[in-house]
Amino acid sequence: MTNIEAVRAWLRTYPPLADGRIGVDFLPADAQTYSVDSVPGPETVTRYLDGSAIRQFDFVLASRVFYGDQIAQNTDNLDWYEAFSGWVRDQNRRPKHLPQLAEGRTARAVEVTTSGYPFQVSDDGRARYQIQLKLTYYERGNRS
Repeated sequence: MTNIEAVRAWLRTYPPLADGRIGVDFLPADAQTYSVDSVPGPETVTRYLDGSAIRQFDFVLASRVFYGDQIAQNTDNLDWYEAFSGWVRDQNRRPKHLPQLAEGRTARAVEVTTSGYPFQVSDDGRARYQIQLKLTYYERGNRS
């Protein structure tokens, strides 16, 4: 299982994301859609002599939602991301609730690195909101 597949499966354990479609590196134009997108970033945090390493995988959870001059709508959009951020913090307190990675890899933490924010707005009353996260994991070395 790839890191993005593991993260996508993990995101499905967040109740508001359990039933809908979560795309990968693609966010449809329809409102109330979600995508997990890979983003550039350093991969290796620490490398050990035995070949093992602490690594990270940077990603974004994005959504397309309604947006406009209605304060309540925009506040609801930001509230959703604030609640999601709290859920991520809760999952870190329970290590068995982190993404289940491929053999030889063990998730250590998922960290929110930016708060949710409107990334791209359009004239059709929809906006792309997103939040950036970082998965840190241990990867076992291949030396004996």
